[in-house]
Amino acid sequence: MKQCRNKLLPLLLLSMLTACQSTRNPEWYDQPQVNNTEYIYSVGEGRNLNQAKKSALNNINATLWTQVDSDFSSKESNTNINDKSYTYGSVNNNVNAKTSSVTFSGVEYTNIDNQNDIYFAQARIKKDVIIKQLKSDISNVNKKSKMLLDELKHQDPLSWWLMNREASSNLEYVNVRTAMLGAMSPKDDVSAPYVLELTEQVSKIKSQLLIKIQPSKHDKKGAQYLVEKLSAQGINTTFKNNNSVSHTLKLTTELRQSIMMSAYISTKITSLKLLNKKGNVIASNEMISTGNSMSNYRISKEGADRNFSAQMDEHGIWPSLGFNGS
Repeated sequence: MKQCRNKLLPLLLLSMLTACQSTRNPEWYDQPQVNNTEYIYSVGEGRNLNQAKKSALNNINATLWTQVDSDFSSKESNTNINDKSYTYGSVNNNVNAKTSSVTFSGVEYTNIDNQNDIYFAQARIKKDVIIKQLKSDISNVNKKSKMLLDELKHQDPLSWWLMNREASSNLEYVNVRTAMLGAMSPKDDVSAPYVLELTEQVSKIKSQLLIKIQPSKHDKKGAQYLVEKLSAQGINTTFKNNNSVSHTLKLTTELRQSIMMSAYISTKITSLKLLNKKGNVIASNEMISTGNSMSNYRISKEGADRNFSAQMDEHGIWPSLGFNGS
């Protein structure tokens, strides 16, 4: 037994020594290369190679945001986002540096290592490549914004608003890149006049939308549900004629009732048509809702009304009205 222990002890010590050696970080990771006038460097680690590379990329963004914060923390900077000047008191008032990142192309991975199932990566990217991409990104989203503004001339306002209601994300997209560009290359002044114009136009169109709900005899409860769903989207509605009405939503319902195995069954087949000011149908859909009761038709009809509302919640108000992909 003693002889067996004597044989196992060296093996145990060797195993411990190997484990200690395998968990050492690479020297280039513990002492990362310093940024210079040509390159930005970063390192990252993860449970696999992709995680390590992603961590290194995130750290490139963190380095850029450090430069941004340094550039804007002690002074206000005017950035020409449009014809007006866009003022940054502090960049963090306009974008969230922790969640706003840029995926850069042209990243090189100069070192890769794997130690005890932990992966390490070193990345670098040329500053000129970053500046070129930032300028290109801003220019491209500005061109796209102009194209979307031009489409409004030929589209129904509600349809156009639905397609562009997330336009504020374009403004943040530009803010992020403008802030980084301003910190890295103050001499580069890239304007994006149509980005802010698109955001303002989306807000303006939304404020002008007023949908008149026009229900039939069996649709009063369903009409009230529609008012609630549209209101949750920030869309104004009315039941009266008004010069400000931009659209009319017509509800036509066929109510079918029957008794099956002592149960009162109510089925509502509801046709929804949304018309613009010219009376043209811009969206339509048909919904079938059901309810049942062991007591009477009134309760089963209420169940059908609730089922109508539940279907709109499940599918969303805009697809329920017939807008695909909204």
